[in-house]
Amino acid sequence: MKIGILCFTPLGRKLFVSDLLLKKTARLLGHQAVVLRSDRFQFLFDKNQPRFFYKEKKLSRYDAIIVRPGMTTDIDLKISVIKQLQLAGHTVINTYLPIARAKNKLRTLQILNHEKIPVPRTVVISSMDHLDYAVSLIGQFPIIMKAPYGLQGAGVVIFETKRSFVSATDFLSSIVKNNVVIMQEYVREAKGKDIRIFVVGNAVVAAMERKAKKGEFRANFHLGGSIQVADLREEERKFAIQATRALGLDYAGVDILRTNDGAKVLEVNSCPGLEGISQATGINVAEHIIKYAVKKALLHK
Repeated sequence: MKIGILCFTPLGRKLFVSDLLLKKTARLLGHQAVVLRSDRFQFLFDKNQPRFFYKEKKLSRYDAIIVRPGMTTDIDLKISVIKQLQLAGHTVINTYLPIARAKNKLRTLQILNHEKIPVPRTVVISSMDHLDYAVSLIGQFPIIMKAPYGLQGAGVVIFETKRSFVSATDFLSSIVKNNVVIMQEYVREAKGKDIRIFVVGNAVVAAMERKAKKGEFRANFHLGGSIQVADLREEERKFAIQATRALGLDYAGVDILRTNDGAKVLEVNSCPGLEGISQATGINVAEHIIKYAVKKALLHK
């Protein structure tokens, strides 16, 4: 089969390891595979017959296109290329709407909460006037603050005490202005650890425990967190699959915290890194994604 790996890395920058791993794995499985850069696409809309170009040439037909949406700004505009690929009849993994849901942390929380999938206690504000009230609703420090969009831990800060929180008021004001801020409880009993669970289709294919390095509260592998195989509990497995399905994703990396009240879903990632999970578990998650893409493409023929 002919498989495209659609990445959103700006031109002039090196491709992510995960993108190259997907291409390499697809070729080892006997498929043709190329990496497609989003910045090299052009659309033509004329007489109700849109045309699609890549590097100023008519876009070739791909059996499946695996999307790696690693962007944090102008998301709705940038993922329009995904929608156009779907409209042109390509088999796409993941598709436009699920990615839009997953990239927006607020929308993700809304969906998870509606589906009764547990999440950490969270307050969303859009005005500085409500900061103190938001703190009172969360109940105690430390408090985690997140921007609605982020990647690999970017856009996430922690306030250990009320004093540190108050001292950053001016800075917070510039963030909150014309935006929303997500304020979340800090789960002490997690001890700087979380579980990253990889779901492909409706199955868990791998899981790792991540631990934040000393002096850091974010457990992301790309921020220096340590990793090891996770011994999953049935509840965690169930929530990971439910969260992926609720957002409509074909594949996802679901981050889960172990709390005194049970497992809670911290985040659902539509562009999970593959390097860390392969290193921690010895499982080639890229192979699972490729095989799933081939199966979905065959169903669409």
